[in-house]
Amino acid sequence: MSPVSDGKWTNMPLESLALFAILGLLAGSLSGLLGIGGGVLLVPALVFGFGLTEHMAQGTTLALMVPPIGLLAAIAYKRQNFIHMRIAGLVCLGFMGGAYLGAQLAVALPNLLLERVFGAAVLLIALKMILSQDHELAGTDAKDVTRHKDGFTFVSISMFLLLGLVVGAASGLIGIGGGVLLVPALVFIFGLSQHEAQGTTLALMVPPIGFPAAWEYYQQGDVNITIAVLICAGFFFGALLGARLATCLSSRWLGRVFGIALIPIAIKMLLGV
Repeated sequence: MSPVSDGKWTNMPLESLALFAILGLLAGSLSGLLGIGGGVLLVPALVFGFGLTEHMAQGTTLALMVPPIGLLAAIAYKRQNFIHMRIAGLVCLGFMGGAYLGAQLAVALPNLLLERVFGAAVLLIALKMILSQDHELAGTDAKDVTRHKDGFTFVSISMFLLLGLVVGAASGLIGIGGGVLLVPALVFIFGLSQHEAQGTTLALMVPPIGFPAAWEYYQQGDVNITIAVLICAGFFFGALLGARLATCLSSRWLGRVFGIALIPIAIKMLLGV
């Protein structure tokens, strides 16, 4: 039996307790640095490194996203004025509806085909991020829809709600983190800088938008609370470290690092593994 299978603190080796906290620290650092969800690292690590089932790994990862684990990272971005709170709020509303819709559709649609289609899209996004000109990653005032100094228009509200709906649906359908699609969309479609896009995306991790999905996994017995708590503790501080590093990097370098990080994600989806 796996030393983590029963979820009890007393039956876990001390080394496992420490490793889960370290895993959370690494995943949090990646999230704070790039504005993407920690599930990209956590789910494979829990499956291949600790012997959890795919469902248990996904459920446990969703459970640790219920507390405001991105709070310190979001504060670090906010202090640099890299978060558009109204955009985050609108995208969040659309995301919740989209994630529910995606979860309902997931049982009826061919998952492998969907993963490969999205994998190809993510690969193209990665190449775009890596090869983009500096001004594309630094933001532009040409797309005033993102500035909103005089308030939202009906069109801009609809666009951000639709963005959240689409990204949430993709997340619910194939389990990819919303930041993988949301950050590039905010940069290339809405004209935010790389820092603004990542900070705004991280702000979405503060409210418990994943609670309905996490609760569903919990009811099926696919959440290990002990592991979630340990990873959550490491993630909380790792996200702050990653965010502080991100604010020290230029948009050019940050965008390229983001693009490079997307490549293994795209390959995983294309291969269906």
